[in-house]
Formats: sequence, C-alpha cells, structure tokens
Amino acid sequence: MKKLGIYIHIPFCTKKCDYCDFYSVKWMETLEDKYIKSAINELTSYSELKNKYLVDTIFLGGGTPSILKTDNLEKLINSVKSIFTVTEDAEITLEANPNTLNKYNLNEYKKMGINRLSIGIQSLDDTILKNIGRIHNSKEALGAIEKAKEEVFTNINADVMFNIPGQTIESIENTILRLIEKGIKHISYYSLKLEEGTPMYILERDNKITMPKEELEREMYYAGRDIMEKHGLVQYEISNFAVTGFECRHNLKYWNQEEYIGIGPSAHSFFNAVRYNNPSDLKEYIQGALRGNFQRNIQESLTEESLIFEYIMLRLRLNEGLKFTDFKKKFSIDFFEKYKKEIEYLTKNHLIVSTSEGIKLTQKGMDISNYVFIQFME
Repeated sequence: MKKLGIYIHIPFCTKKCDYCDFYSVKWMETLEDKYIKSAINELTSYSELKNKYLVDTIFLGGGTPSILKTDNLEKLINSVKSIFTVTEDAEITLEANPNTLNKYNLNEYKKMGINRLSIGIQSLDDTILKNIGRIHNSKEALGAIEKAKEEVFTNINADVMFNIPGQTIESIENTILRLIEKGIKHISYYSLKLEEGTPMYILERDNKITMPKEELEREMYYAGRDIMEKHGLVQYEISNFAVTGFECRHNLKYWNQEEYIGIGPSAHSFFNAVRYNNPSDLKEYIQGALRGNFQRNIQESLTEESLIFEYIMLRLRLNEGLKFTDFKKKFSIDFFEKYKKEIEYLTKNHLIVSTSEGIKLTQKGMDISNYVFIQFME
C-alpha cells in the first residue's frame, strides 16, 4: 500500500499576526463546531482510499490549531483514524501558539495520539515579538516549552523568523541558543517575506518600517545556521534543522514529491499527479461541506516533464540532494545523461556538488537556489 499524508487546516486565530497571509478568521465557538462537522465530512469523502493507502503522517496547521476545544480536536483525529488506515507509528503534528498551551490541553493532546508539537516562537526578543504583532512574550514561549516537556513531549519544533525590521544578529543568536538550551530538537528557520495586503507590507510600502538589506538578511541566515549546526541540529532542508531522527516526516513528503491530501478552507493537495486546493473562504467551505459538496480548484495536472522539474527543485532543497538511482527508479531516465551540460555548468560555478551518486547544492547554491532550479527547466 502506498503512503499518504493528511494536512488539516484549522482556520482560526485569536488575532492575525501583522506579517501573516495564511488564511484564517477570528475564532467563534459556533463557527468552530460547524467547521469540525465540515472537515469530518470532507475526510469522509476520501473514504475509498482506506484500503489503498496507509496514512503515516497527519499535520494540523493553521491558523492556530491549539485554539480548538480539545474534544473537537479529538473528534478530528479519531475521524482520520476511523476513515483511513493509519500506521501505528504515524507522526501526528499539532501547530500551537505559546499562550494557548497549558497542562490540561497538553495532557489531552498526548492522550489523543499527538506526538509532535510545532510551536510558533518566532523570537525570544519581546520588542521584536511586539513589532510583528505576536500575542505572546518570551516568558510565555519558554514556559510553553517547559509545560510540553513536563507532559513528556520530546519531539518539539520551534518556528524562528529572521529578516525582521529592527532585528539584530545578536538577537537571533540569543533566541536560537536559548531554544537549544531548552532541549528543542527541530527548528524551522524562516526569512520574513512581506506579502501584499498584510499590515507589515503596508507599513513598509508607506516607509514606516525598513526591511533589512539583502546582505544583512544573508548574515542572519548564516549566523543562525552556524549555531544550530554547532549544537547538533543538522540542516536537512534549506529552512529546516534537526537533531538526527527528529526531521519532520510530513514536510519531507512535500520535498520528496509524495502524495498528501489537504482538508479545510485553503488547504492544498497533491494526489494522482494533480495539485488542487480548497477555496479560501470558511463560510463557503462550510456551506458546501455540510451538503457533501466540495469545490476543489485544480491548479495543475502535472505532465511528466512538469513532475521531473518539480522533483529536481524539491529534492535540491534537501541537504542530501538528488540521487541518480532514485530519479531513474521514479522516471526511468538517466539523470546524468539528460542533464550533463547543466551539471557541468553548475559544478564549474560551485553551485552544486556532483558525485557518482547524485547532486546537491553548495552553500553558494542555496543562496541562489532559484537560479540553480531554472537551469533544469526545459
């Protein structure tokens, strides 16, 4: 049986952060209950997959999944387990904001089978947190990690953001060192990109804030990367670092071009070589889902050529890179013969390392990875 990942988008927040363009709405109890019924209906619509696929990762993202009532969260997880065939060792991740975690709900999460937490820390600098509109402070962030560890959560990710106006390299290094001291085994390390329509985008457009220059952005990235690797968090993807064995199995599905289905408004899926998404409108989603109607917008039915280019791009995001044997097994094509010129050019310019086994990006290549990817486009 083939493996399948399930992503469930929880579209609720207490307050939207000033940089965020992920789809979410303000939480309301009545909306939550309707959403849960709708999401279970959508899960049920895939019930024919029960005897064809093994679900080995479940990821509850948002929004703020930890804002849900624990009994509703349990209904969602139990529905996945009853509708699909879920492996015994499935990775079940819950995204959480620090100020939503407490001893009671953490204990309930553990009991319902959640075995990985992804906590939106972003920074342990209170000024920076305030500047980006986060509703927690550094004390609450560290306290959330402590509470999670007390409830025997060992697999904890911390989201950390750099390239924030007013942020210093010292602030970033301090944040990462304190998280490592707290026993964090995985850090997702993202550069802030201002998306059109967000409050911070408008502030920057109106010259009320100034983004760091590109050179400083790179210095921030290098500083964080060097500290993590020095302390045993190995870079396994451009933006992700983990102690060996604590890599995010669900996210690896994206980078390995494996199949997953998305549940909830704005959720994306990749299934049967087709990429599609649900509408980014909770009321529209609920109205359809409660009637058993699901409007899935097809983004792209991938041709083999598209699948090949996407596979190259995704695999090169990973530190281990692209293996020639894996490529041949998947596409029945000799990668080295097909891309000999590109490999020679990129190797000569120190953007990739090429061996008899495969290719991978150099550090220089990571900095301009999009340029590298384009070389493989036909």
